[in-house]
Amino acid sequence: MTCELTLRDVRSVARIVNLAHRFNCRTTHIAAAVGDAATTARFAFDGPPVALTRLRAQIDRILEYDV
Repeated sequence: MTCELTLRDVRSVARIVNLAHRFNCRTTHIAAAVGDAATTARFAFDGPPVALTRLRAQIDRILEYDV
């Protein structure tokens, strides 16, 4: 699973990596660029389909609160 995200709080990058670990998903790629008002991040995860679905749902919740 690959995600391209725009985050206001740079700490959300660490939150997402920690969530992946919690759901037994492996983070295979991270690229983040910090800008003036936002952070652009690209993640790639590997793991069981059910775990990836749960991870994506939690990432979406982080994005809801990040706005």
